[in-house]
Amino acid sequence: MPRALLLSLILLAGLLAGPAAATAAESLLSQGKPATASSVEDATLGAASAFDGDLTTTRWASVEGHDPEWLQVDLGAVTPLTRVKLTWEAAYGKAYQIQASSDGAAWTTLYSTSSGDGGTDDLTVSGSGRYVRMYGTARGTAYGYSLYEMQVYGEGGPGTPGPDYQAENATLSQASVAANHAGFTGSGFVDYVNVAGGYVEWTVTAATAGAHNLTLRYANGTTANRPLAVAVNGVTVNRDFPGTGAWSTWADVTLTATLNAGANTVRATATVATGGPNLDKLTVGPATGGGSFVVAAAGDIADQCTASSSSCMHPKTANVVKSMNPEFVITMGDNQYDDARLQDFTAYYDKTWGSFKSKTRPVPGNHETYDPAGSLAGYKSYFGSIAYPSGKSYYSYDHGNWHFVALDSNAFDQSAQINWLKADLAANTKRCVAAYWHHPLFSSGEHGNDPVSRPVWQALYDKRADLVLNGHDHHYERFGPQNPSAQADPNGIVEILGGMGGAPPYNIENVQPNSQKRLSGTFGVVKLSLGESTFSWQLIGVDGAVKDTSPTYTCH
Repeated sequence: MPRALLLSLILLAGLLAGPAAATAAESLLSQGKPATASSVEDATLGAASAFDGDLTTTRWASVEGHDPEWLQVDLGAVTPLTRVKLTWEAAYGKAYQIQASSDGAAWTTLYSTSSGDGGTDDLTVSGSGRYVRMYGTARGTAYGYSLYEMQVYGEGGPGTPGPDYQAENATLSQASVAANHAGFTGSGFVDYVNVAGGYVEWTVTAATAGAHNLTLRYANGTTANRPLAVAVNGVTVNRDFPGTGAWSTWADVTLTATLNAGANTVRATATVATGGPNLDKLTVGPATGGGSFVVAAAGDIADQCTASSSSCMHPKTANVVKSMNPEFVITMGDNQYDDARLQDFTAYYDKTWGSFKSKTRPVPGNHETYDPAGSLAGYKSYFGSIAYPSGKSYYSYDHGNWHFVALDSNAFDQSAQINWLKADLAANTKRCVAAYWHHPLFSSGEHGNDPVSRPVWQALYDKRADLVLNGHDHHYERFGPQNPSAQADPNGIVEILGGMGGAPPYNIENVQPNSQKRLSGTFGVVKLSLGESTFSWQLIGVDGAVKDTSPTYTCH
Protein backbone atom coordinates (compact mmCIF):
# COMPACT_ATOMS: atom_id res chain seq x y z
CA MET A 1 0.00 0.00 0.00
CA PRO A 2 1.40 3.44 -0.89
CA ARG A 3 2.62 5.33 2.19
CA ALA A 4 0.48 8.40 1.38
CA LEU A 5 -2.66 6.26 1.21
CA LEU A 6 -1.80 4.56 4.50
CA LEU A 7 -1.39 7.92 6.24
CA SER A 8 -4.69 9.11 4.81
CA LEU A 9 -6.49 6.04 6.11
CA ILE A 10 -4.95 6.46 9.57
CA LEU A 11 -6.05 10.10 9.66
CA LEU A 12 -9.57 9.19 8.49
CA ALA A 13 -9.82 6.49 11.15
CA GLY A 14 -8.85 8.98 13.80
CA LEU A 15 -11.48 11.45 12.66
CA LEU A 16 -14.18 8.80 12.63
CA ALA A 17 -13.23 7.50 16.04
CA GLY A 18 -13.21 10.98 17.58
CA PRO A 19 -11.09 12.01 20.52
CA ALA A 20 -10.19 9.24 22.92
CA ALA A 21 -11.84 9.40 26.31
CA ALA A 22 -9.34 10.69 28.83
CA THR A 23 -8.86 8.89 32.11
CA ALA A 24 -9.20 11.42 34.91
CA ALA A 25 -6.18 11.70 37.14
CA GLU A 26 -6.49 10.70 40.77
CA SER A 27 -6.30 13.66 43.18
CA LEU A 28 -6.26 14.09 46.94
CA LEU A 29 -9.65 15.68 47.61
CA SER A 30 -9.97 15.78 51.38
CA GLN A 31 -7.04 17.80 52.74
CA GLY A 32 -8.17 20.96 54.49
CA LYS A 33 -11.85 20.28 53.79
CA PRO A 34 -14.59 20.72 56.45
CA ALA A 35 -14.63 17.80 58.88
CA THR A 36 -16.92 16.62 61.68
CA ALA A 37 -17.02 13.66 64.03
CA SER A 38 -19.47 11.84 66.26
CA SER A 39 -17.35 12.84 69.28
CA VAL A 40 -13.92 14.13 70.27
CA GLU A 41 -11.80 13.07 73.23
CA ASP A 42 -10.92 16.73 73.86
CA ALA A 43 -10.74 20.00 71.92
CA THR A 44 -7.11 19.41 70.88
CA LEU A 45 -8.06 16.20 69.04
CA GLY A 46 -10.73 17.59 66.74
CA ALA A 47 -11.91 16.19 63.42
CA ALA A 48 -10.00 18.77 61.34
CA SER A 49 -6.70 17.37 62.63
CA ALA A 50 -7.24 14.22 60.54
CA PHE A 51 -7.35 16.24 57.31
CA ASP A 52 -4.42 18.66 57.80
CA GLY A 53 -1.75 16.64 55.96
CA ASP A 54 0.23 15.78 59.12
CA LEU A 55 0.68 11.98 59.31
CA THR A 56 2.63 11.78 62.55
CA THR A 57 1.68 14.52 65.02
CA THR A 58 -1.87 15.88 64.91
CA ARG A 59 -4.80 13.49 65.08
CA TRP A 60 -8.51 13.00 65.71
CA ALA A 61 -9.63 10.87 68.65
CA SER A 62 -13.13 9.87 69.70
CA VAL A 63 -14.29 9.48 73.28
CA GLU A 64 -12.97 6.34 74.91
CA GLY A 65 -14.87 3.07 75.29
CA HIS A 66 -17.82 3.75 72.97
CA ASP A 67 -19.13 2.26 69.71
CA PRO A 68 -20.12 3.25 67.09
CA GLU A 69 -18.10 6.39 66.30
CA TRP A 70 -17.47 8.17 62.99
CA LEU A 71 -15.23 10.70 61.28
CA GLN A 72 -16.57 12.58 58.25
CA VAL A 73 -15.27 14.97 55.60
CA ASP A 74 -17.23 17.24 53.25
CA LEU A 75 -15.62 17.33 49.78
CA GLY A 76 -17.85 20.23 48.71
CA ALA A 77 -19.69 18.39 45.92
CA VAL A 78 -20.43 14.89 44.68
CA THR A 79 -17.19 13.46 43.27
CA PRO A 80 -16.10 10.06 41.83
CA LEU A 81 -14.02 8.28 44.50
CA THR A 82 -11.10 5.91 43.96
CA ARG A 83 -9.19 5.43 47.23
CA VAL A 84 -9.31 6.10 50.99
CA LYS A 85 -6.13 5.93 53.06
CA LEU A 86 -6.34 5.67 56.87
CA THR A 87 -3.29 6.28 59.05
CA TRP A 88 -4.22 4.97 62.50
CA GLU A 89 -2.76 5.95 65.85
CA ALA A 90 -2.48 3.19 68.48
CA ALA A 91 -6.26 3.28 69.05
CA TYR A 92 -7.48 1.74 65.79
CA GLY A 93 -10.70 0.33 64.37
CA LYS A 94 -11.06 -3.44 64.24
CA ALA A 95 -14.45 -3.32 62.48
CA TYR A 96 -15.33 -0.29 60.39
CA GLN A 97 -16.84 0.81 57.10
CA ILE A 98 -15.97 3.47 54.55
CA GLN A 99 -19.22 5.13 53.52
CA ALA A 100 -20.18 7.86 51.04
CA SER A 101 -23.23 10.08 50.74
CA SER A 102 -24.46 12.82 48.44
CA ASP A 103 -26.49 14.58 51.16
CA GLY A 104 -24.97 13.55 54.51
CA ALA A 105 -28.10 11.53 55.37
CA ALA A 106 -28.32 8.41 53.15
CA TRP A 107 -25.07 6.42 53.17
CA THR A 108 -23.62 3.79 50.81
CA THR A 109 -20.92 1.42 52.08
CA LEU A 110 -17.87 1.34 49.79
CA TYR A 111 -15.66 -0.86 52.00
CA SER A 112 -16.15 -2.97 55.11
CA THR A 113 -13.87 -5.01 57.38
CA SER A 114 -14.11 -6.81 60.71
CA SER A 115 -10.42 -7.65 60.95
CA GLY A 116 -8.63 -4.31 61.00
CA ASP A 117 -5.18 -4.38 62.62
CA GLY A 118 -4.20 -0.70 62.73
CA GLY A 119 -1.21 0.82 61.00
CA THR A 120 -2.00 2.16 57.53
CA ASP A 121 -5.00 0.97 55.53
CA ASP A 122 -4.80 1.98 51.85
CA LEU A 123 -8.20 1.03 50.46
CA THR A 124 -9.39 0.97 46.84
CA VAL A 125 -13.04 2.03 46.56
CA SER A 126 -15.54 2.59 43.76
CA GLY A 127 -18.42 5.02 43.99
CA SER A 128 -19.13 8.71 44.40
CA GLY A 129 -20.19 11.11 47.12
CA ARG A 130 -19.85 14.56 48.61
CA TYR A 131 -19.51 13.28 52.17
CA VAL A 132 -17.14 10.42 53.05
CA ARG A 133 -16.81 8.88 56.50
CA MET A 134 -15.08 6.17 58.47
CA TYR A 135 -17.83 4.49 60.49
CA GLY A 136 -16.33 2.42 63.29
CA THR A 137 -18.40 -0.33 64.92
CA ALA A 138 -15.77 -2.19 66.97
CA ARG A 139 -12.61 -0.76 68.54
CA GLY A 140 -9.32 -2.60 68.36
CA THR A 141 -8.35 -1.39 71.87
CA ALA A 142 -10.06 -0.37 75.08
CA TYR A 143 -9.68 3.29 74.07
CA GLY A 144 -11.54 5.06 71.26
CA TYR A 145 -10.82 5.52 67.56
CA SER A 146 -7.84 7.66 66.63
CA LEU A 147 -6.60 8.66 63.16
CA TYR A 148 -3.54 10.71 62.34
CA GLU A 149 -4.93 11.22 58.86
CA MET A 150 -7.82 10.19 56.63
CA GLN A 151 -7.09 10.86 52.96
CA VAL A 152 -9.82 10.62 50.33
CA TYR A 153 -8.80 10.40 46.68
CA GLY A 154 -10.92 10.68 43.58
CA GLU A 155 -11.03 11.40 39.89
CA GLY A 156 -10.21 14.92 38.79
CA GLY A 157 -9.89 17.62 41.37
CA PRO A 158 -10.11 21.40 41.45
CA GLY A 159 -9.29 22.84 38.07
CA THR A 160 -9.41 19.53 36.19
CA PRO A 161 -10.88 20.29 32.76
CA GLY A 162 -13.80 18.30 31.46
CA PRO A 163 -15.13 17.71 27.93
CA ASP A 164 -15.92 20.68 25.70
CA TYR A 165 -19.20 21.03 23.81
CA GLN A 166 -18.86 23.59 21.03
CA ALA A 167 -21.78 26.00 20.71
CA GLU A 168 -21.77 25.81 16.90
CA ASN A 169 -22.53 22.06 17.12
CA ALA A 170 -25.53 22.53 19.43
CA THR A 171 -29.22 22.91 18.59
CA LEU A 172 -29.97 26.58 17.88
CA SER A 173 -33.14 28.67 17.91
CA GLN A 174 -33.11 32.36 16.92
CA ALA A 175 -29.31 32.18 16.83
CA SER A 176 -26.69 31.52 14.18
CA VAL A 177 -23.05 30.44 13.83
CA ALA A 178 -20.54 33.24 13.20
CA ALA A 179 -16.76 33.61 12.97
CA ASN A 180 -16.24 37.36 12.63
CA HIS A 181 -14.67 37.94 16.08
CA ALA A 182 -11.29 36.49 17.02
CA GLY A 183 -10.50 34.28 20.00
CA PHE A 184 -13.12 31.55 19.65
CA THR A 185 -12.33 27.83 19.85
CA GLY A 186 -13.63 25.22 17.45
CA SER A 187 -14.99 26.41 14.09
CA GLY A 188 -17.00 29.41 15.27
CA PHE A 189 -19.29 30.79 17.94
CA VAL A 190 -23.04 31.36 18.33
CA ASP A 191 -24.52 34.84 17.88
CA TYR A 192 -28.04 35.25 19.34
CA VAL A 193 -30.70 37.19 17.42
CA ASN A 194 -31.65 40.41 19.23
CA VAL A 195 -34.84 39.04 20.78
CA ALA A 196 -35.75 37.27 23.99
CA GLY A 197 -36.32 33.53 23.68
CA GLY A 198 -33.47 32.43 21.44
CA TYR A 199 -31.50 29.49 22.80
CA VAL A 200 -28.52 27.18 22.46
CA GLU A 201 -29.17 23.58 23.57
CA TRP A 202 -26.61 20.84 24.16
CA THR A 203 -26.98 17.15 24.96
CA VAL A 204 -24.41 16.45 27.65
CA THR A 205 -23.27 12.99 28.77
CA ALA A 206 -22.20 12.36 32.38
CA ALA A 207 -20.48 9.16 33.50
CA THR A 208 -21.93 9.44 37.02
CA ALA A 209 -24.89 11.25 38.52
CA GLY A 210 -24.27 14.20 40.81
CA ALA A 211 -23.01 17.77 40.89
CA HIS A 212 -20.97 19.03 37.94
CA ASN A 213 -19.47 22.36 36.98
CA LEU A 214 -20.88 23.82 33.76
CA THR A 215 -18.66 26.58 32.34
CA LEU A 216 -19.93 28.79 29.51
CA ARG A 217 -17.27 30.69 27.55
CA TYR A 218 -18.76 33.92 26.20
CA ALA A 219 -18.09 37.42 24.90
CA ASN A 220 -20.19 40.54 25.42
CA GLY A 221 -18.82 43.63 23.70
CA THR A 222 -21.47 45.94 25.18
CA THR A 223 -21.60 47.56 28.61
CA ALA A 224 -25.05 46.09 29.35
CA ASN A 225 -25.59 42.75 31.03
CA ARG A 226 -26.97 40.00 28.76
CA PRO A 227 -28.53 37.41 31.11
CA LEU A 228 -29.33 33.82 30.21
CA ALA A 229 -31.75 31.35 31.75
CA VAL A 230 -29.68 28.15 31.93
CA ALA A 231 -31.95 25.11 32.22
CA VAL A 232 -30.42 21.74 33.13
CA ASN A 233 -32.93 18.92 32.59
CA GLY A 234 -35.68 21.52 33.01
CA VAL A 235 -34.33 23.11 36.23
CA THR A 236 -33.51 26.76 35.50
CA VAL A 237 -30.87 29.01 37.01
CA ASN A 238 -30.70 32.65 35.86
CA ARG A 239 -27.15 33.86 35.30
CA ASP A 240 -25.72 37.25 34.41
CA PHE A 241 -23.23 37.69 31.54
CA PRO A 242 -21.74 41.16 31.98
CA GLY A 243 -19.70 43.04 29.41
CA THR A 244 -16.23 41.69 28.62
CA GLY A 245 -14.93 44.91 27.07
CA ALA A 246 -14.90 43.74 23.44
CA TRP A 247 -16.50 41.05 21.25
CA SER A 248 -13.08 39.46 20.84
CA THR A 249 -12.51 39.30 24.62
CA TRP A 250 -13.80 36.05 26.10
CA ALA A 251 -14.68 35.20 29.71
CA ASP A 252 -16.11 32.27 31.67
CA VAL A 253 -19.24 31.94 33.76
CA THR A 254 -19.50 28.75 35.85
CA LEU A 255 -22.54 27.27 37.54
CA THR A 256 -22.94 24.03 39.44
CA ALA A 257 -25.81 21.72 38.48
CA THR A 258 -26.89 18.14 39.12
CA LEU A 259 -26.54 15.86 36.10
CA ASN A 260 -28.02 12.43 35.62
CA ALA A 261 -25.84 9.49 34.63
CA GLY A 262 -26.09 9.34 30.84
CA ALA A 263 -27.69 12.00 28.64
CA ASN A 264 -28.68 15.44 29.95
CA THR A 265 -30.14 18.54 28.30
CA VAL A 266 -28.57 21.95 28.90
CA ARG A 267 -30.33 24.96 27.34
CA ALA A 268 -29.16 28.60 27.55
CA THR A 269 -32.04 30.96 26.69
CA ALA A 270 -31.80 34.72 26.18
CA THR A 271 -34.16 36.62 28.50
CA VAL A 272 -33.84 40.22 27.27
CA ALA A 273 -34.69 41.92 23.97
CA THR A 274 -31.02 42.39 23.07
CA GLY A 275 -30.55 38.61 23.05
CA GLY A 276 -27.75 36.67 24.69
CA PRO A 277 -23.97 37.08 24.63
CA ASN A 278 -21.87 35.36 21.99
CA LEU A 279 -21.32 31.77 23.16
CA ASP A 280 -18.16 29.84 22.29
CA LYS A 281 -18.49 26.55 24.15
CA LEU A 282 -19.75 24.66 27.19
CA THR A 283 -17.22 22.80 29.37
CA VAL A 284 -18.42 20.10 31.78
CA GLY A 285 -16.34 18.92 34.70
CA PRO A 286 -16.68 17.43 38.19
CA ALA A 287 -17.74 19.86 40.91
CA THR A 288 -15.05 18.99 43.43
CA GLY A 289 -15.40 21.96 45.74
CA GLY A 290 -12.48 23.96 44.39
CA GLY A 291 -12.46 27.38 46.02
CA SER A 292 -14.61 26.24 48.96
CA PHE A 293 -13.93 27.41 52.51
CA VAL A 294 -15.33 27.11 56.04
CA VAL A 295 -16.77 29.92 58.15
CA ALA A 296 -17.86 29.60 61.79
CA ALA A 297 -20.93 31.62 62.86
CA ALA A 298 -22.91 32.27 66.04
CA GLY A 299 -24.57 35.07 67.96
CA ASP A 300 -25.47 35.77 71.61
CA ILE A 301 -22.17 34.52 72.94
CA ALA A 302 -20.36 35.50 76.14
CA ASP A 303 -22.30 35.42 79.37
CA GLN A 304 -20.52 36.81 82.45
CA CYS A 305 -18.88 33.52 83.39
CA THR A 306 -15.65 31.63 82.85
CA ALA A 307 -14.51 28.07 82.21
CA SER A 308 -14.27 27.54 85.98
CA SER A 309 -18.05 27.08 85.90
CA SER A 310 -19.23 23.88 84.22
CA SER A 311 -22.45 25.61 83.17
CA CYS A 312 -20.56 28.37 81.33
CA MET A 313 -21.12 27.77 77.62
CA HIS A 314 -19.03 30.28 75.67
CA PRO A 315 -15.73 28.50 76.51
CA LYS A 316 -17.29 25.33 75.10
CA THR A 317 -18.59 26.95 71.92
CA ALA A 318 -15.15 28.54 71.47
CA ASN A 319 -13.66 25.02 71.53
CA VAL A 320 -16.07 24.08 68.73
CA VAL A 321 -14.80 27.00 66.64
CA LYS A 322 -11.21 25.93 67.32
CA SER A 323 -11.91 22.39 66.10
CA MET A 324 -13.33 23.79 62.84
CA ASN A 325 -10.23 25.85 62.03
CA PRO A 326 -12.42 28.22 59.96
CA GLU A 327 -11.21 30.71 57.39
CA PHE A 328 -12.85 33.40 59.52
CA VAL A 329 -15.52 33.82 62.20
CA ILE A 330 -18.85 35.66 61.91
CA THR A 331 -20.67 36.87 65.02
CA MET A 332 -24.30 37.97 64.81
CA GLY A 333 -24.43 40.42 67.73
CA ASP A 334 -24.78 40.37 71.51
CA ASN A 335 -21.18 39.26 71.61
CA GLN A 336 -20.89 40.21 75.31
CA TYR A 337 -23.50 40.30 78.09
CA ASP A 338 -25.05 42.15 79.86
CA ASP A 339 -24.02 45.70 78.95
CA ALA A 340 -21.06 44.92 76.67
CA ARG A 341 -18.64 47.15 78.59
CA LEU A 342 -14.99 47.02 77.60
CA GLN A 343 -14.02 45.46 80.94
CA ASP A 344 -16.58 42.70 80.35
CA PHE A 345 -15.25 42.01 76.86
CA THR A 346 -11.79 41.74 78.41
CA ALA A 347 -12.86 39.54 81.33
CA TYR A 348 -15.11 37.11 79.45
CA TYR A 349 -15.35 37.19 75.64
CA ASP A 350 -11.63 37.76 75.19
CA LYS A 351 -10.76 34.68 77.27
CA THR A 352 -12.60 32.37 74.85
CA TRP A 353 -13.78 33.74 71.51
CA GLY A 354 -11.04 36.35 71.74
CA SER A 355 -8.68 33.62 70.51
CA PHE A 356 -10.14 34.24 67.04
CA LYS A 357 -10.33 38.03 67.29
CA SER A 358 -7.93 38.69 64.41
CA LYS A 359 -10.12 36.72 62.00
CA THR A 360 -13.51 37.67 63.44
CA ARG A 361 -15.95 39.75 61.39
CA PRO A 362 -18.45 40.95 64.04
CA VAL A 363 -21.67 42.94 64.09
CA PRO A 364 -23.30 44.51 67.20
CA GLY A 365 -26.51 43.48 68.89
CA ASN A 366 -28.83 45.37 71.21
CA HIS A 367 -26.71 44.53 74.29
CA GLU A 368 -23.79 46.40 72.75
CA THR A 369 -25.95 49.54 72.92
CA TYR A 370 -26.46 49.28 76.71
CA ASP A 371 -22.90 50.28 77.64
CA PRO A 372 -23.00 53.12 80.23
CA ALA A 373 -20.02 54.65 78.43
CA GLY A 374 -22.16 55.09 75.34
CA SER A 375 -23.88 52.99 72.69
CA LEU A 376 -21.36 50.53 71.16
CA ALA A 377 -18.49 52.12 73.14
CA GLY A 378 -17.10 48.88 74.59
CA TYR A 379 -17.74 47.02 71.33
CA LYS A 380 -15.84 49.60 69.32
CA SER A 381 -12.99 49.80 71.84
CA TYR A 382 -12.55 46.04 71.93
CA PHE A 383 -12.78 45.22 68.21
CA GLY A 384 -11.43 48.53 66.86
CA SER A 385 -10.94 48.65 63.10
CA ILE A 386 -12.00 44.98 62.80
CA ALA A 387 -15.59 46.11 63.41
CA TYR A 388 -15.17 49.58 61.89
CA PRO A 389 -12.98 49.02 58.80
CA SER A 390 -14.57 52.01 57.04
CA GLY A 391 -15.32 54.09 60.12
CA LYS A 392 -18.90 52.79 60.30
CA SER A 393 -20.55 50.00 62.28
CA TYR A 394 -21.48 48.30 58.99
CA TYR A 395 -19.17 47.15 56.21
CA SER A 396 -18.67 44.57 53.45
CA TYR A 397 -15.89 42.32 52.19
CA ASP A 398 -15.23 39.56 49.65
CA HIS A 399 -13.82 36.07 50.02
CA GLY A 400 -13.67 33.56 47.19
CA ASN A 401 -16.77 33.91 45.05
CA TRP A 402 -18.70 35.37 48.00
CA HIS A 403 -19.65 38.93 48.95
CA PHE A 404 -20.37 39.42 52.67
CA VAL A 405 -22.35 42.32 54.12
CA ALA A 406 -22.09 42.97 57.89
CA LEU A 407 -24.88 45.24 59.14
CA ASP A 408 -25.87 47.08 62.33
CA SER A 409 -29.56 46.31 62.91
CA ASN A 410 -29.69 48.82 65.77
CA ALA A 411 -29.66 51.50 63.03
CA PHE A 412 -31.95 50.02 60.39
CA ASP A 413 -34.27 53.00 60.87
CA GLN A 414 -31.57 55.30 59.51
CA SER A 415 -31.55 55.91 55.76
CA ALA A 416 -27.74 56.23 55.57
CA GLN A 417 -27.16 52.51 56.15
CA ILE A 418 -29.95 51.42 53.78
CA ASN A 419 -28.64 53.70 51.02
CA TRP A 420 -25.12 52.39 51.60
CA LEU A 421 -26.39 48.81 51.37
CA LYS A 422 -28.14 49.39 48.05
CA ALA A 423 -25.03 51.02 46.58
CA ASP A 424 -22.82 48.22 47.91
CA LEU A 425 -25.02 45.52 46.36
CA ALA A 426 -25.15 47.39 43.05
CA ALA A 427 -21.35 47.40 42.90
CA ASN A 428 -20.93 43.74 43.83
CA THR A 429 -19.33 41.45 41.23
CA LYS A 430 -19.39 38.15 43.18
CA ARG A 431 -21.78 35.31 42.37
CA CYS A 432 -22.90 34.56 45.96
CA VAL A 433 -24.08 37.07 48.57
CA ALA A 434 -24.43 36.58 52.34
CA ALA A 435 -25.54 39.23 54.84
CA TYR A 436 -25.67 39.12 58.62
CA TRP A 437 -26.95 41.22 61.50
CA HIS A 438 -28.59 40.77 64.90
CA HIS A 439 -32.40 41.23 64.73
CA PRO A 440 -34.10 38.60 62.51
CA LEU A 441 -37.02 39.38 60.25
CA PHE A 442 -38.27 35.83 60.85
CA SER A 443 -38.04 33.91 64.13
CA SER A 444 -40.11 31.28 65.91
CA GLY A 445 -38.60 32.24 69.29
CA GLU A 446 -39.53 34.50 72.18
CA HIS A 447 -38.64 37.76 70.41
CA GLY A 448 -40.42 36.70 67.24
CA ASN A 449 -40.33 38.50 63.89
CA ASP A 450 -38.73 41.94 63.85
CA PRO A 451 -40.09 44.14 61.02
CA VAL A 452 -37.18 46.57 61.41
CA SER A 453 -35.27 44.20 59.12
CA ARG A 454 -37.80 44.15 56.28
CA PRO A 455 -36.29 47.03 54.19
CA VAL A 456 -32.90 45.28 54.38
CA TRP A 457 -34.43 41.97 53.30
CA GLN A 458 -36.13 43.72 50.42
CA ALA A 459 -32.88 45.30 49.22
CA LEU A 460 -31.10 41.94 49.44
CA TYR A 461 -33.95 40.09 47.74
CA ASP A 462 -34.02 42.61 44.88
CA LYS A 463 -30.35 41.84 44.21
CA ARG A 464 -30.88 38.06 44.52
CA ALA A 465 -28.86 37.59 47.70
CA ASP A 466 -28.56 34.02 48.93
CA LEU A 467 -28.07 33.80 52.68
CA VAL A 468 -28.93 35.79 55.83
CA LEU A 469 -27.62 35.02 59.34
CA ASN A 470 -29.13 36.47 62.53
CA GLY A 471 -29.12 36.11 66.31
CA HIS A 472 -31.21 37.81 69.06
CA ASP A 473 -33.44 34.83 69.85
CA HIS A 474 -31.33 32.28 71.74
CA HIS A 475 -32.06 29.19 69.67
CA TYR A 476 -31.13 27.59 66.35
CA GLU A 477 -33.46 27.73 63.38
CA ARG A 478 -33.18 27.40 59.63
CA PHE A 479 -35.67 28.56 57.03
CA GLY A 480 -36.21 27.52 53.44
CA PRO A 481 -35.85 30.15 50.68
CA GLN A 482 -38.48 32.86 51.04
CA ASN A 483 -39.21 36.44 50.05
CA PRO A 484 -39.61 39.40 52.46
CA SER A 485 -43.34 38.63 52.78
CA ALA A 486 -42.65 35.12 54.16
CA GLN A 487 -43.74 33.41 50.96
CA ALA A 488 -41.79 30.33 49.90
CA ASP A 489 -39.77 31.33 46.85
CA PRO A 490 -37.02 29.34 45.06
CA ASN A 491 -35.41 32.70 44.21
CA GLY A 492 -35.68 33.83 47.83
CA ILE A 493 -33.19 34.07 50.68
CA VAL A 494 -32.23 31.30 53.08
CA GLU A 495 -32.13 32.42 56.74
CA ILE A 496 -30.14 30.90 59.60
CA LEU A 497 -30.91 32.00 63.16
CA GLY A 498 -27.83 31.09 65.19
CA GLY A 499 -28.36 32.57 68.65
CA MET A 500 -26.94 29.60 70.59
CA GLY A 501 -23.35 30.82 71.08
CA GLY A 502 -23.49 30.72 74.88
CA ALA A 503 -26.27 32.89 76.33
CA PRO A 504 -29.15 31.20 78.22
CA PRO A 505 -31.59 29.58 75.78
CA TYR A 506 -35.02 30.88 74.78
CA ASN A 507 -38.10 28.79 74.02
CA ILE A 508 -39.73 28.18 70.65
CA GLU A 509 -43.09 29.93 70.86
CA ASN A 510 -44.69 30.60 67.48
CA VAL A 511 -43.48 28.51 64.54
CA GLN A 512 -43.15 30.69 61.44
CA PRO A 513 -43.89 29.75 57.82
CA ASN A 514 -40.96 28.15 55.97
CA SER A 515 -39.21 27.18 59.23
CA GLN A 516 -37.58 23.82 58.52
CA LYS A 517 -35.68 23.04 61.73
CA ARG A 518 -35.71 24.44 65.29
CA LEU A 519 -33.59 23.54 68.30
CA SER A 520 -33.87 25.15 71.73
CA GLY A 521 -31.40 24.46 74.52
CA THR A 522 -28.73 23.23 72.08
CA PHE A 523 -25.53 25.24 72.32
CA GLY A 524 -23.20 25.17 69.34
CA VAL A 525 -21.73 26.87 66.28
CA VAL A 526 -22.90 26.99 62.67
CA LYS A 527 -20.25 25.55 60.34
CA LEU A 528 -20.76 27.11 56.91
CA SER A 529 -19.30 25.35 53.87
CA LEU A 530 -19.18 27.94 51.10
CA GLY A 531 -18.24 26.95 47.56
CA GLU A 532 -17.85 28.73 44.24
CA SER A 533 -21.58 28.56 43.60
CA THR A 534 -23.10 26.44 46.37
CA PHE A 535 -23.46 26.53 50.14
CA SER A 536 -24.53 24.32 53.02
CA TRP A 537 -23.95 24.13 56.74
CA GLN A 538 -24.05 22.01 59.86
CA LEU A 539 -24.79 22.90 63.45
CA ILE A 540 -22.00 21.47 65.61
CA GLY A 541 -22.88 21.03 69.29
CA VAL A 542 -20.53 21.58 72.21
CA ASP A 543 -20.13 17.79 72.41
CA GLY A 544 -18.66 17.81 68.88
CA ALA A 545 -21.69 16.06 67.38
CA VAL A 546 -23.63 17.25 64.33
CA LYS A 547 -27.03 18.50 65.48
CA ASP A 548 -28.39 19.52 62.08
CA THR A 549 -27.32 19.35 58.43
CA SER A 550 -28.82 21.69 55.84
CA PRO A 551 -29.64 20.97 52.22
CA THR A 552 -27.09 22.14 49.65
CA TYR A 553 -28.21 25.33 47.94
CA THR A 554 -27.04 26.86 44.66
CA CYS A 555 -26.40 30.59 44.60
CA HIS A 556 -28.77 32.68 42.46
